[in-house]
This record gives sequence, C-alpha cells and structure tokens, in this order.
Amino acid sequence: MDLRKMYYFITVVKHQSFSQAAKVLHISQPSLSNAIKTLEQEMNAPLIERTTRKLQLTDLGQQFYEQATKLLTQFDRMEKEIKELARGENLDIRLGMIESANYWFAQIMLDYQKHYPNNQLTLIDTLYNQTVRQALLSLNVHAVITNQHIVDKEIKSELLYNEPYVVLMRKDHPFVERQTITLADFIDDALIIGMPEFQTSAQILKAFQEEGVIPHIQYKIERFEMIKVLVEEGLGITILPKHYVAQHLSEGLVTRSIQSEYLNRDVYLCTMKDRTFPKSVLKLFELIKAAHTEKA
Repeated sequence: MDLRKMYYFITVVKHQSFSQAAKVLHISQPSLSNAIKTLEQEMNAPLIERTTRKLQLTDLGQQFYEQATKLLTQFDRMEKEIKELARGENLDIRLGMIESANYWFAQIMLDYQKHYPNNQLTLIDTLYNQTVRQALLSLNVHAVITNQHIVDKEIKSELLYNEPYVVLMRKDHPFVERQTITLADFIDDALIIGMPEFQTSAQILKAFQEEGVIPHIQYKIERFEMIKVLVEEGLGITILPKHYVAQHLSEGLVTRSIQSEYLNRDVYLCTMKDRTFPKSVLKLFELIKAAHTEKA
C-alpha cells in the first residue's frame, strides 16, 4: 500500500464519484479505477460497494477511509512542520486575529521584528467558532487570537486577558453626562451592533436578554470600523470591546463605562496541542503572552 492510492481513495469518497475524482486528480478514470482495485486487492477485501448506482463504502471501506484520512493529515502536518523547522527563519507566520486585538498587536510586531526580521507576519480575520477551529486543524494558521473559548482535545486555549465593553457615542450625546450607563438605558436610543452571528455581538445580545431588556437595534454592521463611522455621523450609539476603542479615537467620539455583569470577555491565544513550532514562532507566542502578563 502507498500513500498515493490512499489519497486516490479518499478523493473518490469525498467527491462521491470516480469521474469527478479523476478530474480533480488529473488522471484518467480507468487509471483511478485500477488504483482502487489494486488497493482492495492489497486489503484482500472490497472497500466500495459496486452493486448500487450511488457510491457506498463497505464497513471495512468506512474504517479505511477514517484511518487513511487521519494518516494523511498527520503526514501533511509532519511535512509542513519539518519544512518550517528546516527554514527556521524566512517563514510566513499566519495568525487569526479578532479585530479588537489589532491595535495592541502592532507593538508585538515591532518587538518581534527585532528578533526575526526575515519572517513575515500574515494576519487574517477569524470571526466564527468553526472557522477558528478549522483554520487551526488544517494548519492554515499557526495560532489564533480570539474571544472564543474553544474546548477541543486537539486545541490549547491560553487566557491572555479579560476586557470590558464600553459605550461609544458622540460628545454631544446625552449619555456623556451620566455617571453610570446601564443596558436599560438603551431601550429608546438607536443601537448600532455587529452581525448577530459574531461572538462579540452574540454576547452583547445575550447580556440584554439576561437583564430582560429589549434594545432598539437600528443597524447591524459587519465591521467595527464602519460602526464607528455611523456613530460619528450621529446615527446611533454602540457597545464595543474596550481594547478596540482605546486608541485612535476621533475627537468627536467618547467612551463611557457600562454597568453590567454580563459585559466583559476573555481573549485567548489558541494553538494546536501537538504541533511542533520553530523557535521563531515560539518567540512570537512568548511576546504575546508576556505583554499581557506584564499588564496583569
């Protein structure tokens, strides 16, 4: 048995078609069929039922598919890790990043560049729980900075910090004069919020629900930056993570604390538990964790 035939078999199962798999693999359909037959001969048992029109695995075929998928995933991971370890530097380190972490992470990038000037850093958005998990497991990123506490046997989540939410408004908004702002105060004011499927927005909406308050949601916006623009134009007020609005706030906007036990969030550094990282990548993780240990 070789890895090539295992890969052929997995591709056939994924596409549920010999002809489609052959196109993906850039080989002829007869060559693919012969490879699968040879694999079955090596197993001394059929892997695919050939009595029905629909492609269906035998019990042994299902077991083989699951084990082969795990084995090829491990092989791909090993290959990528070895290549990274061999290079040491000149790496493209990919990080998933929640939007509110962009500002403090800029200082980390400056510090890291002093140690490994030849490495590249690529930052990508990670907004959904499943997106974060898949990005890590597929090795599309080295790590993710997220406000999602992922509980998974293959993923390690390390707490970086806890941050509250704040109310963002124009300087001429009546809330500016208040000593305390509660969620009940949002009943009559136009609220601008992120998309409900995002973790941040989901937490805010849950806080309203927990306190029995129905907010007047006027706009649902995907990007924090656009939310700030709408607030500045006087179209409403918003609730955002404190780190996001702590810097680079325009003169026309101010923040105020909000009184709610439900409005604070943890931010985590998530990595693969069994992935082997080069020293240059571990150094980046060290700088990220040290920055928040010092603040704590």
